[in-house]
Amino acid sequence: MDFFRGVTGLYFALGVLASALVLEAMMPWRRGVKISPARWVRNASMSFYSFILLGLLPLLSAYGAAMIAEARGLGVFNQMTAPLWVTALAAIIAFDLTAYGVHRSLHKWYFLWRTHRTHHGDAHIDATTSLRFHPFEALVRAIIDLPVVFLLGLPEEAIVVNFVVLTVVNTFTHTNIALAPSVERVLSRILVTPHIHRLHHSAAPEHLDTNLGTIFSLWDRLFATFTPSDRLRENEVFGIEGPEAITPDSFANLALDPFRKPDHAAIPKPEPRDARP
Repeated sequence: MDFFRGVTGLYFALGVLASALVLEAMMPWRRGVKISPARWVRNASMSFYSFILLGLLPLLSAYGAAMIAEARGLGVFNQMTAPLWVTALAAIIAFDLTAYGVHRSLHKWYFLWRTHRTHHGDAHIDATTSLRFHPFEALVRAIIDLPVVFLLGLPEEAIVVNFVVLTVVNTFTHTNIALAPSVERVLSRILVTPHIHRLHHSAAPEHLDTNLGTIFSLWDRLFATFTPSDRLRENEVFGIEGPEAITPDSFANLALDPFRKPDHAAIPKPEPRDARP
């Protein structure tokens, strides 16, 4: 388990990212997209600063919380003996449900949306978009994950397994790859696929508050926020349009985005059904 701690965890994430970029080159969903190394660096810089921020605040990390919970005997799994697969599965499910709730909040309240808007501002969705999360959002997610660790008493090993799964899935769901329709139909019944999450990144307001799940599509189906992936158009426009758009898409604008509130800005909402053509 020591392999995934500290810097080696970063190496693992970079390895997953490199593998995803290779897959995009081999089986792209949207072809002919010009590669922009500058955009890749901008997106990666957001995660880089998140690593630094959370690295300076280790007690806010799930791993650090797991160590405290174990030392003090806090939580369900610290009162019993359970195999790793049980604690790891519990961690994955609990953190994914929490992530759904957090994601929904990020879209509901404007002061939180201003941290999440950085992620949605990407006009082209690929594996590097999975890195484009503002450090403030990473901090919010880390703080809200802490009660889950203490209540369940999740061990450090389960936290590491969740990190591995989340890194792979989060990168996969953002990749510019095309799955066979039969594979898409089967996977989307249980998991969030690139098509499902791609639709969430559409510039169309009616898709913005749907498909909020990270790993499992179950939560969206259960809480009526699911939009089928067959609604995705080949010419779908991604990103944010209107006053919320990040223009230009520079490093400075990404870093300062949470402090920006344009005139007449608001979380984009779909028009009432009877007002649509």
